Amino acid sequence: MKGAQASTAVINAPSRRLFRPMFRARWQNMQNIVNDSAFIDMIPEPYLSYYIAYIEQCIQWSRGFVPMLHRSDFFSTGMGYTVCEIFTRECMAGGYRFESVNPQLKQFMEKWAEKDDFDADLSRMFWNTNAGGNSLLVLTPVNGDVYASAYPVNRCFFQIGRRGNVTQATLLNRFVAGEDAYYARETRLYLDGVPYYRVRLGKGTLIVSPTWNSAAEKDVPEKIAAQWAYAYGDIQPDVWYRLPLPSLGVYNVRNKPVAVALADMPGYSDSTLYTALDVLYSIDYNYTQAQVDMYMGKSRALVPKQMSAGTVNTRNEVAEGLSYTEAVSQVPLDDQFYTQIMANGIDGKPIQPTLMQPDLRGEAHKYIRDSDLELLASKVGLSSSTLANHLTYNNSKTATEVRSEQDTTEGSVNIKRKLANNGINAMLNDIAAFYGFNDPIEIAWGRAGVNSATENQELLADYQAGVLPLRKYLQKRWPDLSEGDVEQWAQDIEAEQERKAQQDSFGQYPFDERNYFGDNSEVPDDAERRQSA
Repeated sequence: MKGAQASTAVINAPSRRLFRPMFRARWQNMQNIVNDSAFIDMIPEPYLSYYIAYIEQCIQWSRGFVPMLHRSDFFSTGMGYTVCEIFTRECMAGGYRFESVNPQLKQFMEKWAEKDDFDADLSRMFWNTNAGGNSLLVLTPVNGDVYASAYPVNRCFFQIGRRGNVTQATLLNRFVAGEDAYYARETRLYLDGVPYYRVRLGKGTLIVSPTWNSAAEKDVPEKIAAQWAYAYGDIQPDVWYRLPLPSLGVYNVRNKPVAVALADMPGYSDSTLYTALDVLYSIDYNYTQAQVDMYMGKSRALVPKQMSAGTVNTRNEVAEGLSYTEAVSQVPLDDQFYTQIMANGIDGKPIQPTLMQPDLRGEAHKYIRDSDLELLASKVGLSSSTLANHLTYNNSKTATEVRSEQDTTEGSVNIKRKLANNGINAMLNDIAAFYGFNDPIEIAWGRAGVNSATENQELLADYQAGVLPLRKYLQKRWPDLSEGDVEQWAQDIEAEQERKAQQDSFGQYPFDERNYFGDNSEVPDDAERRQSA
C-alpha cells in the first residue's frame, strides 16, 4: 500500500538536480529509523486507505517532513510543525484549574496532576489532535495507582458508542533495547459490560514489525523488564485482566466537531492541517525555488550579443587558459551564460556583461511567502500576527482590527478546548472514582487571550456608572478567577466599601452612641430626650 503511493513531488524540478545530495541526507537522517508497519498491521483492512490517505499524510506534514516530497525535491520549512506548536501553546495559555463541590477532591486532584505531570499530558493531547485530528487520553493502572497518557491517532485504533464513549480500543507501544525492538499491542474492550484489557508482546526491529500470531512473547524479556514495568506494572503479557476503572479508561479527544475526510469513521476528526496542505506545499515550493535562484544566480551572466563566438577574439584568454569561446562551450557552463537580445543599449552604447547575482527575485519570493502565510493562518484558524509576527506591521491597523485578529485565534482555541473537555472531564471523574471519591469534578480553562487596555477601561467605566454589577465586572476583568474566588473578592470589596462609607460620613471611626452617652444603660430613651428638650 505504501509502496504504491504516488509521488507528490515536481517531476524533473531544478532543485532535484541541484540539491539531490542534501535531500538524500535529510531522508536518511530523518526517516530511515521511523517505522509504521507495526501500526499499519494493527488497522482493520477497510480503514487502512483512510489512515494512509488522510491521517498519515497530515501527521507527516506536522512532523515537518513528507517522504514523498522532501526526500528528493523540496526543502522543508516545517510550517506544519509550527502550526501545531502554536495551537498547543495557545490552548495551554491561561492555565487551568479543577472545579468540584468537594474541596478535598479538588485538593487531591491538584496533587495528583502535579505528580503525574498532567500539563505535559494535556500539551501532548493538543499537539496530537491538531496534527492527526484525534488523540486518546488513556488511564493505565500500575501497582495500585493510575497514570494518564496521550496517544496520537497513528498509534491507536478505536470505536465509539452512540454517546461518543470509547467501546473498544487498540494501543501500540514500542520498547527498544540495543538492536532489538519489542512492540506491545494493548487491547481494551467490554466483556458482559465489564472492562478488560490485554497486552501482547512481540519482537521485531525498528524497520520490521513483529508477527503477532506466531511470535508473541509469553514472558517479558529481561532487557526490557524495566520499560515494561514502567508502562504496565507487574502484569504478564497475553493475559486478560479486569480494569479497576468504571470504564475502559480510554477517552476520545477530537480536534474539530466535524470529520469531512473521515466521514465513514465515527468518532474521528479532521486535522488542523487538512485544509491547508496546498498552502504548506506552496510555502515549501517557494522556499525551494528561492534557494534555486540563489544557487543558480551565483555564476550566471547576461552576455552581449556582439560577444558571440563569431566576433570575439579567441586569442584573448579569459580564465584558466581558456578563450571565451572555449569557456562557454564547456558542459558545466551551458546554463550559466545567456546572450542579451540587443547588442547595444537604448543610448547606442555597447552593453557590457551583466552578472545576475543582485537580481534574485527576493521581493517576489517575499511577497509570495507572506501571502501564503496569511492564507495559511486563515485556513487553520489563526490570526496572521499569531502565525507570523512580522505580518502585523505590513500595514497600520486600528484597535478594532487588532482585536478582531485576536478573536480569530481565541475562537479557534475555545472550540478545541470545549471538544477536549468531554474526554478530560470523563477521565477526571474516573480518576476520582478510582481513588474513592463520589463527587463530580471538571476542568476549567483560563482565558487564552487577555483583555486589551481599551476593554479594561470600558469595563471599569461601566462598573463605575452602575450598569455592570460588581461580580460580573470581576468575572470579565479577570476571567481566570473561579466563582468562589469572585464571590470572596466581591465580599471583601463590599466590606471595604462599607467601612470607607462610614469613615466618609462620621470621620475616622464609625459613629457609636457610647462615645457620647457612656454605657448603654445610661443612654436616654426617646421619651427622656423629648422631656429634657
